[in-house]
Amino acid sequence: MGGFFVRTGRWILIAIGFFFFSLFGCLDSSAQLPFGTVNTITAETCPTLLGGQNPGWVTQTSGGHDIQAVCYHAVVSCPIMPDLGLTYGVSTPAATSNGTVAFVSASGGTVVLPGNIKNDAPFDLFHAGFQIVQFAWDSDWQMGSTAGSLKIAACRVATFLNYIDSQYYLANPNNAPTAGMCAHSQSGGGGGLAFSLTYYGISSFLDKAVFVSGPQYGDMVQGCWVPNYPDVDVCAPQNGVYPMGCNSASADWTALPTYVRGQASNLSIELAHHPVCNNPKHTYNSIDFGQLTATSLVDGASDASYNYPQTAITAWECDDDWYWQNPTEAQGWIYLSQFNNPSQVAQNCDYTAENTLYPTACLNINRVYGCISQELAASGYVCNGSTCPVCTGNPPTSCTCGGLPCKTATSSYAMPGFRDEDYEDPVNGCINRHTASGAAAAPLVKTSF
Repeated sequence: MGGFFVRTGRWILIAIGFFFFSLFGCLDSSAQLPFGTVNTITAETCPTLLGGQNPGWVTQTSGGHDIQAVCYHAVVSCPIMPDLGLTYGVSTPAATSNGTVAFVSASGGTVVLPGNIKNDAPFDLFHAGFQIVQFAWDSDWQMGSTAGSLKIAACRVATFLNYIDSQYYLANPNNAPTAGMCAHSQSGGGGGLAFSLTYYGISSFLDKAVFVSGPQYGDMVQGCWVPNYPDVDVCAPQNGVYPMGCNSASADWTALPTYVRGQASNLSIELAHHPVCNNPKHTYNSIDFGQLTATSLVDGASDASYNYPQTAITAWECDDDWYWQNPTEAQGWIYLSQFNNPSQVAQNCDYTAENTLYPTACLNINRVYGCISQELAASGYVCNGSTCPVCTGNPPTSCTCGGLPCKTATSSYAMPGFRDEDYEDPVNGCINRHTASGAAAAPLVKTSF
């Protein structure tokens, strides 16, 4: 009886849930949300330790110590959120820039996405002529909302991306005419990027958004409810037709939408226990439903937008995260499945080789095979046209690509090569899709040095 109620009663609860969120969320759903400000900016020597790890700032040589980044510390201030500091490094090519790529790292974003070794995305793209911005928050960006709203907390990510656009991308005199402003994200950072697109309107300046595993937080009801929701069918065909952006040759796969163990515990804290996440001792009710829905990427409210007609979207999703009980791919698909009409994303791409329903629509969702750890898409392999890897074992212990062991055919199927090519592609990549000058709306930031 309880399972039936969760699957069908959810829709009955939506109206009640939104009423309760109006009491707890205190958000105006009639318009998209405002940026905050970036202030207290100070130059500093690039730290050798962030979040307990070597940051891996972009270097000139793979594995070298010749750091190319110029580093700063700043503070981001957002409405009804405590201020939060961050450290960022900007690596700018000496010659013409092909665009700016901001890297939004995983989890709480307290470490930067490394870029000091070949095949690291920041390293590869810097050496392909892109300006690179790596950054790490002083503490988890999701924390601090008294309402437990990830949507409110994501103002921090949106504000800093807007700052990068105005102060680095638009201010770079060496931009090529086709240079774009783009963002690359992983997992929880992908959630921050997707919130920024959905509720803060950064599609007004963002030319390309890339999600590596995720984004998280697609539907927090499916992620946190007890009894748990069933598995999600990623790229499931309807009447034999695969959704927009999906490769028909790679078919569909199932993924778990539920946060478990440490993930659920961390989310409970981030949500300020409004409510706790996936706790069988808690009896979930309509108030919980409303709060979880309101802090999801797909909330059904009028403040959400899934129309980004000048933004290309690419996603790379491991197909074996079910083994590690990781819901990133299922949560990501809940968000990505909102894009089902070519007009919702940028046009004039060419994904014919990817066997997509609308190959000129700039949406590309890649199934990644053989990931050796949860969310580690860069360790896996992707389809090359209509030829896809075949893996055995769970997690996979053996993968063949075109009949050969994938490890011997990495140049033809390894994810990092396709990832870099997608950025560099003159049609599909990180290119200017906005005005001729790349100009966006006036920046809503405060800069002080």
